[in-house]
Amino acid sequence: MRALINETEIGTEHNRGVCDACSKDHDPLHLGRPVHIRRYLENDRPALCRLCCDTGFLGEPIDAVFQDRELFADLFIGPYLDHEPEWALVAEAEGRVIGYLLGSVCRNFDLVLMRNGFPVASKMLCKLVSGRYSNHPRSRRFVRWLLTSGYCEQPKHPAGAAHLHLDLENQYRGRGIGRRLWQTYERQLRSAGVRQYYGAFFSHPRRRPEAVYARFGFRVFDRKRTTVFEPEIQGVEVVCMHKAL
Repeated sequence: MRALINETEIGTEHNRGVCDACSKDHDPLHLGRPVHIRRYLENDRPALCRLCCDTGFLGEPIDAVFQDRELFADLFIGPYLDHEPEWALVAEAEGRVIGYLLGSVCRNFDLVLMRNGFPVASKMLCKLVSGRYSNHPRSRRFVRWLLTSGYCEQPKHPAGAAHLHLDLENQYRGRGIGRRLWQTYERQLRSAGVRQYYGAFFSHPRRRPEAVYARFGFRVFDRKRTTVFEPEIQGVEVVCMHKAL
């Protein structure tokens, strides 16, 4: 997924203040599991990588599609954590990371993604040609998709907008935790003078979340059909949702 821009950044101390204000919130359904929103810490990275891979196949583990978890996480969350960790938020329950939001306001984050993606894709290609994925045909298909179709199947995104990538454990979805994460992010963006942002998500016949996002002020900016999960699941689209602040 692509990400962009703004000219203004905020420092770690400001992020800490915003997150501390939210840290006393509890599970919206009062199920006895307090959920705290806080800033990302470096030692959270393994938990974020695990969660990214545990939900990478439309909410299910990515292993059925691609068995190399380390490279999958490097590709999809590495750029955010390596280049703009100050914009990352974590949702924590009972001392365990159960969700995250990774943000970017970098003017040239598309270039960051390309610079990060090239060595990761090169490692995948080397493993492919050396037979490291020979026991898992679906992994070979994923690498071929990434190298030939991955970029072309991304929707357009608004210029001059910040970006987010959000993920939650399945059991915590539908409880308003994702909304708390992006509302915390919105407060940070407003404080930094950022006036728009976008996110991209998968939409498919069994789950069309566009209407839910629309209720919170998002609008569809663009959408593009993707073949990344075919033949297992047909009709998947990547939808770019945009929101003005």
